[in-house]
Order: sequence, then C-alpha cells, then structure tokens
Amino acid sequence: MNKTTRHSVAIIGGGFTGLTAAYELAKAGCHVTIYEAGNTLGGLAAGFQLADGTPLERAYHFLYTTDNYMIELSQELGVADKLHFYPSSIGAFYRGKLYPFTTAKDLLSFGPLSLLDRFRTGLTGLRLLTLKRWQPLTQITAYQWLCRWNGRRAADLIWKPLLVGKFDKYWDQVTMAWLWTRIHVRQTSKIKGEQSERLGYYEGGFQVVVRQLETELRRLGVTIQTQTQLSAITETNGHPAVVLGGKTKVYDAILAALPSGVLARLASNHPAMTTPYSRQLQDITYLSAVVMVFTTDQPITDRYWHQIHDIDAPFLVFLSLDALVGPANIGGHYVYYIGDYVSADSPLLKLTEDQIKDKWLTGLSKLFPKFSTEWVKESYVFKFANAQHIVGIDYESKIPARRTPLPGVYLSNFCQIFPEDRGTNYAVRDGRVVAAEILHDLA
Repeated sequence: MNKTTRHSVAIIGGGFTGLTAAYELAKAGCHVTIYEAGNTLGGLAAGFQLADGTPLERAYHFLYTTDNYMIELSQELGVADKLHFYPSSIGAFYRGKLYPFTTAKDLLSFGPLSLLDRFRTGLTGLRLLTLKRWQPLTQITAYQWLCRWNGRRAADLIWKPLLVGKFDKYWDQVTMAWLWTRIHVRQTSKIKGEQSERLGYYEGGFQVVVRQLETELRRLGVTIQTQTQLSAITETNGHPAVVLGGKTKVYDAILAALPSGVLARLASNHPAMTTPYSRQLQDITYLSAVVMVFTTDQPITDRYWHQIHDIDAPFLVFLSLDALVGPANIGGHYVYYIGDYVSADSPLLKLTEDQIKDKWLTGLSKLFPKFSTEWVKESYVFKFANAQHIVGIDYESKIPARRTPLPGVYLSNFCQIFPEDRGTNYAVRDGRVVAAEILHDLA
C-alpha cells in the first residue's frame, strides 16, 4: 500500500495483538485509532504499580527463550536490553508436602509415585518429545492419552489436578494436542546443557514494552482512546463502522482484537451477520481468571513456580517472582502471585476482594505453615473475563477466520492460536499476520 493513501483502520482492543497490528499498520501509513474499554493498555499483560511506584503485571507473565516474536519486537522497540532470562525452579505440592520438581532427577525421586510410575512418567515425556506431529492428538483428550501411556495413577496424581486447575469443569474435554505443544515449548526453551528452563522477565516489568509501544504509536500518529466502550460494529454505505456515544464513525477496515463472543455481541445487528457465523463465534467457551498479587516483608519460598497436585486445592498455582528475578530487580520487594481459572458461574467470582484474600491466604498458610498473614504488606485482586479458552476435540473446526463475513471487519484473538496456547509471543505474531492481511486487502 502506498503510504500516501492514508487508509483509516479502527482497532478494538488494546492487548498485544491490537497494539502490534496498530504498530504495523501505522508504519505502513494507515491512520489508526485504538479503542480500549479498560483504563490501560496491555490486555492480560496490563500492569499496575505498588505503593512506591514499582511496576508489576496484574497477571503473572514471562517469556520462553523461544518466544522470538516478543524478542524481535523488543529489539525493534529498543528495550531488548531490559529482557533477562533466569533459571526457573519448580515445586510440587502433594498432600501438603513440597517436592522439588524441576529436573529429571527430581521426577525420579518424587515419592508420591511408585518407582514404576516415575519411570513411566519420564518415558511419557520422552515419547511426547519424539512425536513430531500434533494433528493426530486433536482426536483424543489429554486425560485419555495420559491414562493410556502414563497409567491411571500417574495421570490422576500428576496431570489431572493441573488440568482441573487450568480448565475447571472442562478439564476432561481438553485435547492432547494442547498439552503436546505446552511440553514442547517448555523443553525447547532449555539452554543446551542445563537441566532447568530459563524464563524471561523485563527489568521494569512488561509495562516496559507496553509503554514503549504506546510511545511509538503516538509518534506514528495513532489515536489511542482508553476507557472507551463501543456500542456496536456496523456498516454505512458499504463501509465498516463503529458506534460510539450514539455517533457512527466510518473506517476503511476494522480489527476486532477481542474475544469472539464479544464480536458477536457488538456486531449482532450488522447487516452481514448471519446466524451460523454468530453461533460459531459464541461456540468458543472461555474461562475467567482470578489473580491475587501481594508482597511480604520476608521470603516465603526459594522456588519460582509451585504447582498443586491435590484436586481440592484452593487455587491452581502459587509463584514467587522474587525467587525468579531477585528482589533487587523488583524494587526490593518479595512479590507473589496466586491464580486460578474458573467458569463463569463459579462462586469465586461472586466473592469480594477481601473474601478472596482471606480464602487464599488461609490456603497458603496450610501449604507453608511458617507463613503468617502478618507478613503481607500490600495485596491486590484482579479478575479477568475471557482469560482462557477451552480447546476440545475437533477444536480446529471451531476456529473463526481472521477475515470475517462482515465486509472490512477482521478478527484476531487467542482462540485462533492453535495448537499453541495464548500468550504475548503469539499475540505479537498474530498482530503482524492480521495487519499484513488488512494491508493486502486495502491495497
């Protein structure tokens, strides 16, 4: 496209997909407007600040060494020097006891499993790494496959609690292709010769990238409107349009960088919206996420990631950011995250922030008996709708295309990332891909 054309593009959603697409379109000469319903950019990686100004993410984030799209974007934005990779460490709770779970040696000494089950678990991991094609795994659930190859006891003790924590009541519907990808990504992120994976975190948090992207976008003339809730996506004289505050604004193209069901709602009265397409958009099932961030005046643990292998666990994961990056790199704080994924009808979503804090800190005290709630200095609770999609059997047939049946309207969100799981790296990749498609069509 000729840069003098100045096509206009509206992007709905200020997460990494929308921001990256806006960046690519603006560099190509488009006049871009970003509409973000929240009060800040970054989507699920949006940040906040502690009382002393230390920046953190509302939900825990990190990069793998293989997350090349985020690494390349960081280099282009001039913030790659802020990205550092640290050796990770994992602990596994089972019946209140913490076991090391980082290396193959840790697995072989994992007491809750019999020696035979430990070897089978190790062999199962090796088998997954030797499987080069994920396509056949779309026809079997993760639990079925694991029971077949790893054995029922190991599947129930090692894998089922993690699947339940990640996918709530849909845990037994998740395709093995999803788990295959997760394991491959983690294994390939290891540095040759090292036993543990390395995880990346920005000095100053992920807000470093978001702020620099925002700076570049404004320099390129992009209009950014936060706390802006559109009421509809429609069409005027054959051109895509949005409705804001009762006024219609026409564009040459619209990118909906938001959950599929939200597009179905916003475009429900669009003249090109059909019942089958609306059903396809709404057929993607999403879970919500609840995350608690808190700081303490002394360390709770020396491990970064803690997975919980009890079905009745009060939450999915507990992690210590300071154990990964060191307190000196996060303002001298001991920073912790507790997180859980829940269905839309979960009682957890109805609890107040104080009730969630009490519930989870009580649960944490059972895992770490020496921990006292008096250690807590600051605490915050964040709730995210549409935070994780359910990847079931034949999920590929459900994925909506980026080019929608609505003329000039495009869709890009993490439900289209398959078999990979959602994350900032693939959000950047897909932002670039959909921007290229928009530019091609406009030309």
